[in-house]
Amino acid sequence: MSLTCLCIVGIAMIFSVTPPPCCAVGDVGIVVERMESKEGSIVDACKHCGKYVKVGSIHSDAEKIVKEKLQQALSERGFGYKNGKEQQPYISVVIFRFQERKGGNFAVEKPAGVGLHMHLIEGSVVGRTFIFDEDQQALSQNILGIGKFFRRGAKWITVEKLAEEGINKGTDYLLEILQ
Repeated sequence: MSLTCLCIVGIAMIFSVTPPPCCAVGDVGIVVERMESKEGSIVDACKHCGKYVKVGSIHSDAEKIVKEKLQQALSERGFGYKNGKEQQPYISVVIFRFQERKGGNFAVEKPAGVGLHMHLIEGSVVGRTFIFDEDQQALSQNILGIGKFFRRGAKWITVEKLAEEGINKGTDYLLEILQ
């Protein structure tokens, strides 16, 4: 088994294990769940990949929003989807942080933040994992993010928009082995 790790500007990490044989392009199952911290702990391990994460607050509609964005991403890429693990392969999304911004489009007290793991699973084997963990930053905090700043319309985005960015990146990465 080969293991590859790629870190992109400290924001998204991609871990790939040589994937199991997968089904042809078609329906993909979807499972979305939240990771609640155990006994007040702020650090916990993902139940699928074992990677440790810093668990934060999770918006009450996080699962619904992430599921809708994942369904949209799959549809845009020509995949059907069904709820649950019965459909093989399936994507399991574990949300460990989902915080809405405090403020408006052009000034915030606190930016939006999203932390989630996306796993492509077939049977009981995790084929690929995509980790998205980002808090939007001011341009003055990270000048290297100038391209992202302008792609986002030079404004503070909502948690929903930030989650959509992560889900689109993750979906592209996870599904490239199925195409």
